[in-house]
Amino acid sequence: MPAASCPLCTPQDETLIWQDENCRVIQVDDPDYPGFCRVIWHDHVTEMSDLPPLAQQHLMSVVLATERALR
Repeated sequence: MPAASCPLCTPQDETLIWQDENCRVIQVDDPDYPGFCRVIWHDHVTEMSDLPPLAQQHLMSVVLATERALR
């Protein structure tokens, strides 16, 4: 469940690139890091290691697919 105090859990003025039922990929507007994207899990978790193994695998597959698309 999203945490109200977490800026990643509460989307605001995001450039959404892709999403599914578990996570979303956004473009981060930072002139020092062009092409920087963030993959955000829909439910609040502090660290990826807090996710169950199958969710970790899904998240990493999205991270890697994002990297491939950017390259």
